[in-house]
Amino acid sequence: MIPYNQLTIIRNRYRARELREFRKWVEVYFERSEPDGDDGVFDLEGARAARSHINRMLPRVLANVRAAGIEGPSARDVNTDPGRGLGRVDVLSRIFTARFGDGVDQEILDVLDMAIGVYDGDLGVAWIRTINPLYYSGRLLAFLMRGPKKFFSAIGLGRGPTIDEARVARLEAIAARLSETEDLIDNRFASLQDHQARNRADQGRQIAELAERLDFVERVLSAPKPARGIAAPRNEEHHTPV
Repeated sequence: MIPYNQLTIIRNRYRARELREFRKWVEVYFERSEPDGDDGVFDLEGARAARSHINRMLPRVLANVRAAGIEGPSARDVNTDPGRGLGRVDVLSRIFTARFGDGVDQEILDVLDMAIGVYDGDLGVAWIRTINPLYYSGRLLAFLMRGPKKFFSAIGLGRGPTIDEARVARLEAIAARLSETEDLIDNRFASLQDHQARNRADQGRQIAELAERLDFVERVLSAPKPARGIAAPRNEEHHTPV
């Protein structure tokens, strides 16, 4: 199965939606099932339908979780509880044998939550892959390198006709170069987004300052003018004729 960091937006959203749906059915099953007298579990009314959905979806969910890199502490540093091995994919196969009170039910939900978080965290890059032509070029080259070998192996011809090693090395170098170019484009796109965000923030501050100044000028111009009083008479000496 294609790893999570090589998916387009459609496949990314499909896997995340499938994991969320599976988690809901697991919660329904845990809510509607109770332990029996022998520390086992028997299904209450309504839990059998949830169990049926879980059994049908479990193979795909296991593949989706493995493709998300949730393989335990040795593969990914996702352990958030030092007392329990979170991230173990095999715990999903213990949904119907989990014992109440041993914490396995919560561990199952933790694994699903981590896988959903991986796909949601890769959402922005998945959009870039979807519109990036270099991604499709790299996928095509990878198919051309692996396709003939898989085809001849499937029809029972062993390894089949071999391709020149130098040509394979050149194709692998081209694919690696395309992958590096894709990473450079992703980094450049992220830096452009940061630069644009800073410019918009500066423009927003400048517009706010201009609005404050215009408001001040408007208030000054609209203020009523003080009334003019009558001037005091001037003291002048009056000379009378003698």
